[in-house]
Amino acid sequence: MTLVLRTSLVDMYAKCGAVEEALVVFREALGSKTDVFIWNAMIGGLATHGLVTESLELYKEMCVLKVRPDEITYLCLLCACAHGGLVKEAWCFFDSLGKDGMTAKCEHYACMMDVLARAGHLTEAYRFLCEMPMEPTASMLGALLSGCINHGRLDLAEIVGKKLIDLEPFHDGRYVGLSNVYALKKRWDEAKAMREAMDTRGVKKLPGFSVVEIFGALHRFIAHDKAHPESDQIYTILDFVLWQMKLGRDCEEQEQLLCDINVGIGNGDDSSALQMNDFSL
Repeated sequence: MTLVLRTSLVDMYAKCGAVEEALVVFREALGSKTDVFIWNAMIGGLATHGLVTESLELYKEMCVLKVRPDEITYLCLLCACAHGGLVKEAWCFFDSLGKDGMTAKCEHYACMMDVLARAGHLTEAYRFLCEMPMEPTASMLGALLSGCINHGRLDLAEIVGKKLIDLEPFHDGRYVGLSNVYALKKRWDEAKAMREAMDTRGVKKLPGFSVVEIFGALHRFIAHDKAHPESDQIYTILDFVLWQMKLGRDCEEQEQLLCDINVGIGNGDDSSALQMNDFSL
């Protein structure tokens, strides 16, 4: 099996969530000459699935074997740091790009922004945004906006939300995002104004939907939508599944009640015996 094929297999297994299988193929490849691409595929696969420690350990192993990292390697490592909240390590990797003679690209800046925003380093993230040698992208601003909302920095969220609207004035989600920020601050007039601004500019909010692939055919579903030709059967099955979930929850509650009663009887609690009689009836 060629190295290119092994790399493709590692990438495929990792993207499908079969991390163990990816590792088996990767380890088999180490018996012969490897390149940075197969290491990137494995490090990135581990990082994507939140296996942060394993991803960073693999990078250390890569350095020991003197495989030279490239821009993609550092992108994978920054992704791992974002999942693990490793701000210090992320800065180290970001700085290593320049030390290794590489230039950080837009994707590296976006990943670094994600690291800082997720970890709640929001002032640092905003300063990083303003000092970038390029204009911020919507994904960078979106990551910062999410971080601001999650960590309660609504003052900064408002600034970032306005920048997003300026950047993408016809994107419905940008207006909704800023409207939600105003709602969290209980500034209802501004929240309403955002919805009105959408109407004024002719921006329509597209409903969210899910797509399921069955036997090679894609089926699209929207909440409360009955346009699908088999919607009656689908909703029947959904009702059945919900009934089973409720039945399972009721059974668990009954088992817990019986357990509590038995414990009470064992402790000489007469009221537990009466409850047992009522429950039996």
